[in-house]
Amino acid sequence: MQFFLALCLLFSPLESAAAEQVELFDTEQERVVQTFTNSSAFQEEALHILDSVTGRVLELSPSLEHALIVKIPLAPPKSLVVPAAKIDEKVLSVFVIIPKQQNRKPWLIVHTKKEETLLLEFTAGIARLRQLIGKPS
Repeated sequence: MQFFLALCLLFSPLESAAAEQVELFDTEQERVVQTFTNSSAFQEEALHILDSVTGRVLELSPSLEHALIVKIPLAPPKSLVVPAAKIDEKVLSVFVIIPKQQNRKPWLIVHTKKEETLLLEFTAGIARLRQLIGKPS
């Protein structure tokens, strides 16, 4: 849990999203290993993933070990509405958690305009996102 909190603080949404780059964080190396221009392709992928959110992560403490985390600041913030999960928020940043071992599907951490952090499940494929970060599956 402490590692999760450290990651949330590390990737805080306080700066302007338009100026922020996309970051690839490797949890095994415990650092940002690569940055990318926050292009329209990344924005489209983030929106595609947000559109496929099905609800909150039900695990008490989903693992962040052995994973890649792709931080995509949204410019402008995007609306996320999932009535079944009672979610109606403006999202500032999306963090796609990609487990290196295939024992769990990818999931999301999002930061909202209300300064909340949500852990979410989604159904969209991430092959295009993997291509954008140079880590094809």
